[in-house]
Amino acid sequence: MDKDNMNNTLNMINQILGYQDYTNIEKAILTLLYLYNDKVDVYRLHKMVFLASLDIPELREELDPRPSMYKGIFYDENIAEAIESLKFDGLIEGDTFLQLSSKGKALPFLLSDKEKDIYNEVVDLFKDTTDDEILAIFYYKLYDQIKILKPLKRIESNRKKLALSLYQKGKISIEAASEIAGMNIKDFMEMLKKKKLLS
Repeated sequence: MDKDNMNNTLNMINQILGYQDYTNIEKAILTLLYLYNDKVDVYRLHKMVFLASLDIPELREELDPRPSMYKGIFYDENIAEAIESLKFDGLIEGDTFLQLSSKGKALPFLLSDKEKDIYNEVVDLFKDTTDDEILAIFYYKLYDQIKILKPLKRIESNRKKLALSLYQKGKISIEAASEIAGMNIKDFMEMLKKKKLLS
Protein backbone atom coordinates (compact mmCIF):
# COMPACT_ATOMS: atom_id res chain seq x y z
CA MET A 1 0.00 0.00 0.00
CA ASP A 2 1.50 3.34 -0.99
CA LYS A 3 1.93 6.15 1.53
CA ASP A 4 -0.93 8.33 0.21
CA ASN A 5 -3.33 5.42 0.12
CA MET A 6 -2.29 4.45 3.65
CA ASN A 7 -2.78 8.00 4.91
CA ASN A 8 -6.19 8.21 3.22
CA THR A 9 -7.23 4.92 4.79
CA LEU A 10 -6.06 6.07 8.21
CA ASN A 11 -7.92 9.37 7.88
CA MET A 12 -11.04 7.87 6.28
CA ILE A 13 -12.14 5.99 9.37
CA ASN A 14 -10.79 8.38 12.01
CA GLN A 15 -14.18 8.88 13.57
CA ILE A 16 -14.38 5.23 14.57
CA LEU A 17 -11.44 5.46 16.94
CA GLY A 18 -10.97 9.19 17.25
CA TYR A 19 -13.41 9.40 20.15
CA GLN A 20 -12.21 6.27 21.93
CA ASP A 21 -10.11 6.58 25.04
CA TYR A 22 -6.95 4.68 24.11
CA THR A 23 -3.57 5.39 25.65
CA ASN A 24 -0.71 6.61 23.48
CA ILE A 25 0.92 3.20 23.88
CA GLU A 26 -2.23 1.42 22.68
CA LYS A 27 -2.53 3.80 19.72
CA ALA A 28 1.13 3.17 18.89
CA ILE A 29 0.67 -0.60 18.99
CA LEU A 30 -2.45 -0.47 16.80
CA THR A 31 -0.82 1.91 14.33
CA LEU A 32 2.41 -0.10 14.07
CA LEU A 33 0.55 -3.38 13.57
CA TYR A 34 -1.67 -1.74 10.96
CA LEU A 35 1.25 -0.28 9.03
CA TYR A 36 3.40 -3.41 9.36
CA ASN A 37 0.52 -5.39 7.84
CA ASP A 38 1.86 -8.74 9.02
CA LYS A 39 2.42 -10.69 12.22
CA VAL A 40 5.02 -9.11 14.51
CA ASP A 41 7.01 -10.84 17.22
CA VAL A 42 5.91 -9.44 20.58
CA TYR A 43 9.44 -8.35 21.60
CA ARG A 44 10.04 -6.79 18.19
CA LEU A 45 6.83 -4.81 18.73
CA HIS A 46 8.19 -3.61 22.09
CA LYS A 47 11.26 -2.29 20.26
CA MET A 48 9.13 -0.63 17.59
CA VAL A 49 7.01 1.22 20.16
CA PHE A 50 10.13 2.35 22.02
CA LEU A 51 11.78 3.67 18.85
CA ALA A 52 8.62 5.61 17.94
CA SER A 53 8.54 7.07 21.45
CA LEU A 54 11.92 8.72 20.94
CA ASP A 55 10.20 11.20 18.60
CA ILE A 56 6.75 11.30 20.22
CA PRO A 57 7.13 12.84 23.71
CA GLU A 58 3.59 12.02 24.88
CA LEU A 59 4.20 8.36 24.02
CA ARG A 60 7.60 8.38 25.73
CA GLU A 61 5.99 9.72 28.92
CA GLU A 62 3.85 6.58 29.18
CA LEU A 63 6.83 4.20 28.95
CA ASP A 64 9.29 3.15 31.63
CA PRO A 65 11.90 5.90 32.10
CA ARG A 66 14.73 3.50 31.26
CA PRO A 67 13.47 0.14 29.96
CA SER A 68 15.57 -3.00 30.16
CA MET A 69 17.12 -5.27 27.60
CA TYR A 70 18.30 -8.76 28.53
CA LYS A 71 20.22 -10.40 25.70
CA GLY A 72 17.83 -9.98 22.73
CA ILE A 73 14.68 -9.27 24.70
CA PHE A 74 13.59 -5.66 25.08
CA TYR A 75 10.80 -5.31 27.61
CA ASP A 76 8.65 -2.48 28.90
CA GLU A 77 5.95 -3.39 31.41
CA ASN A 78 3.65 -0.62 30.17
CA ILE A 79 3.81 -1.95 26.61
CA ALA A 80 3.08 -5.48 27.87
CA GLU A 81 0.03 -4.21 29.78
CA ALA A 82 -1.22 -2.31 26.72
CA ILE A 83 -0.87 -5.44 24.58
CA GLU A 84 -2.93 -7.44 27.08
CA SER A 85 -5.57 -4.70 27.20
CA LEU A 86 -5.85 -4.64 23.40
CA LYS A 87 -6.13 -8.46 23.34
CA PHE A 88 -8.89 -8.27 25.94
CA ASP A 89 -10.72 -5.68 23.80
CA GLY A 90 -10.43 -8.04 20.82
CA LEU A 91 -8.35 -5.59 18.76
CA ILE A 92 -5.20 -7.71 18.47
CA GLU A 93 -4.62 -11.44 18.53
CA GLY A 94 -1.75 -13.83 19.03
CA ASP A 95 0.71 -14.68 21.76
CA THR A 96 4.26 -14.79 20.45
CA PHE A 97 3.34 -13.15 17.15
CA LEU A 98 0.77 -10.38 17.18
CA GLN A 99 -1.49 -8.99 14.50
CA LEU A 100 -4.61 -6.89 14.30
CA SER A 101 -7.88 -8.76 14.56
CA SER A 102 -10.61 -7.99 12.03
CA LYS A 103 -12.07 -5.64 14.65
CA GLY A 104 -8.68 -3.96 15.07
CA LYS A 105 -8.23 -3.54 11.31
CA ALA A 106 -11.32 -1.33 11.25
CA LEU A 107 -9.93 1.09 13.82
CA PRO A 108 -7.44 3.59 12.36
CA PHE A 109 -7.46 6.93 14.15
CA LEU A 110 -6.32 10.51 13.94
CA LEU A 111 -2.59 10.92 13.54
CA SER A 112 -0.70 14.07 12.85
CA ASP A 113 1.47 14.12 9.73
CA LYS A 114 4.51 14.02 12.02
CA GLU A 115 3.22 10.88 13.79
CA LYS A 116 2.43 9.20 10.46
CA ASP A 117 5.98 9.90 9.28
CA ILE A 118 7.48 8.59 12.52
CA TYR A 119 5.47 5.37 12.49
CA ASN A 120 6.18 4.81 8.79
CA GLU A 121 9.93 5.27 9.44
CA VAL A 122 9.85 2.76 12.29
CA VAL A 123 7.98 0.20 10.20
CA ASP A 124 10.39 0.77 7.29
CA LEU A 125 13.34 0.20 9.61
CA PHE A 126 11.93 -3.10 10.88
CA LYS A 127 10.84 -4.45 7.48
CA ASP A 128 13.55 -6.65 5.92
CA THR A 129 15.84 -6.16 8.92
CA THR A 130 17.17 -9.05 10.99
CA ASP A 131 16.77 -9.21 14.75
CA ASP A 132 20.56 -8.89 15.12
CA GLU A 133 20.58 -5.72 13.03
CA ILE A 134 17.88 -4.20 15.24
CA LEU A 135 19.78 -5.30 18.35
CA ALA A 136 22.91 -3.60 17.03
CA ILE A 137 20.98 -0.34 16.78
CA PHE A 138 19.73 -0.76 20.34
CA TYR A 139 23.14 -1.74 21.71
CA TYR A 140 25.20 0.96 20.04
CA LYS A 141 22.83 3.85 19.28
CA LEU A 142 20.41 3.73 22.23
CA TYR A 143 22.71 2.46 24.98
CA ASP A 144 22.22 5.65 27.01
CA GLN A 145 18.42 5.28 27.05
CA ILE A 146 18.02 1.62 27.99
CA LYS A 147 19.51 -0.74 30.56
CA ILE A 148 21.36 -3.54 28.78
CA LEU A 149 21.48 -6.23 31.41
CA LYS A 150 23.36 -8.87 29.45
CA PRO A 151 24.54 -8.15 25.92
CA LEU A 152 24.76 -10.91 23.34
CA LYS A 153 28.34 -11.75 22.34
CA ARG A 154 27.32 -12.33 18.72
CA ILE A 155 26.17 -8.71 18.44
CA GLU A 156 29.40 -7.41 19.92
CA SER A 157 31.58 -9.61 17.71
CA ASN A 158 29.64 -8.83 14.51
CA ARG A 159 29.05 -5.11 14.97
CA LYS A 160 30.97 -4.07 11.83
CA LYS A 161 29.15 -6.60 9.69
CA LEU A 162 25.77 -5.55 11.13
CA ALA A 163 26.53 -1.86 10.63
CA LEU A 164 27.56 -2.52 7.04
CA SER A 165 24.40 -4.53 6.36
CA LEU A 166 22.14 -1.82 7.84
CA TYR A 167 23.92 0.83 5.78
CA GLN A 168 23.72 -1.22 2.57
CA LYS A 169 19.98 -1.70 3.08
CA GLY A 170 19.58 2.06 3.46
CA LYS A 171 18.23 1.67 6.99
CA ILE A 172 20.71 4.00 8.68
CA SER A 173 23.00 6.89 7.82
CA ILE A 174 26.73 6.55 7.33
CA GLU A 175 27.25 8.34 10.66
CA ALA A 176 25.00 5.88 12.51
CA ALA A 177 26.67 2.94 10.75
CA SER A 178 30.14 4.10 11.78
CA GLU A 179 28.96 4.46 15.39
CA ILE A 180 27.44 0.96 15.39
CA ALA A 181 30.65 -0.41 13.82
CA GLY A 182 32.70 1.23 16.57
CA MET A 183 34.75 3.16 14.02
CA ASN A 184 35.29 6.79 13.32
CA ILE A 185 33.52 7.93 10.19
CA LYS A 186 36.73 8.32 8.16
CA ASP A 187 37.78 4.70 8.82
CA PHE A 188 34.27 3.47 8.13
CA MET A 189 34.22 5.31 4.80
CA GLU A 190 37.58 3.75 3.92
CA MET A 191 36.15 0.32 4.68
CA LEU A 192 33.19 1.10 2.39
CA LYS A 193 35.57 2.19 -0.38
CA LYS A 194 37.61 -1.01 -0.05
CA LYS A 195 34.39 -3.02 -0.38
CA LYS A 196 33.47 -0.84 -3.39
CA LEU A 197 30.35 0.42 -1.63
CA LEU A 198 31.41 4.04 -1.72
CA SER A 199 33.22 5.93 -4.45
